[in-house]
Amino acid sequence: MRIPPLYQRKGYQRFFAGIAIGFIIGWAFFLIQGGLAHERLVRMLDDQKDIIQDLRKKNEILTSDDEKANKELAKKFKLHEVNARFSNKDSSKLSNLTRLHLAKAVEDDLEHLIGEDTETLAKSHSLLVQAIENKTYRLDDDEQAYEVKIDHLYLYTGVLRIYISAKISE
Repeated sequence: MRIPPLYQRKGYQRFFAGIAIGFIIGWAFFLIQGGLAHERLVRMLDDQKDIIQDLRKKNEILTSDDEKANKELAKKFKLHEVNARFSNKDSSKLSNLTRLHLAKAVEDDLEHLIGEDTETLAKSHSLLVQAIENKTYRLDDDEQAYEVKIDHLYLYTGVLRIYISAKISE
């Protein structure tokens, strides 16, 4: 038994040659189309990376601006200083030095409130008033005790201002 010599027939040779040439042309077409598609995808990825970097930069700028604004806003709503002043300068029989020491003593009593939230202080202002008015102040160089009465209490962004009047306690 032998295999018939089909490779010698021209029809079969053309058929196999057509298959080989078709395979080569198909493979070249596949490589070209795949390469072009890959190139388009790489270009699209590069564009998307650029867009992502731009958006990250914008996001970072916006969030840093927001963080700065939030920190500044938080500073505005925190108490930074306490001022005590006398409201009745003429009617009081106290010396200027005594007034200065009493104002400083009231400020020192309220110094622990620095850094507190102004909303909390506003809610508890009556407690603050009672704490100051119920205390008698004794100065270092003076033997007398003084009572302080709060005339006005102002609380605004970062500052607590108290207008007081004092008299010698009996």
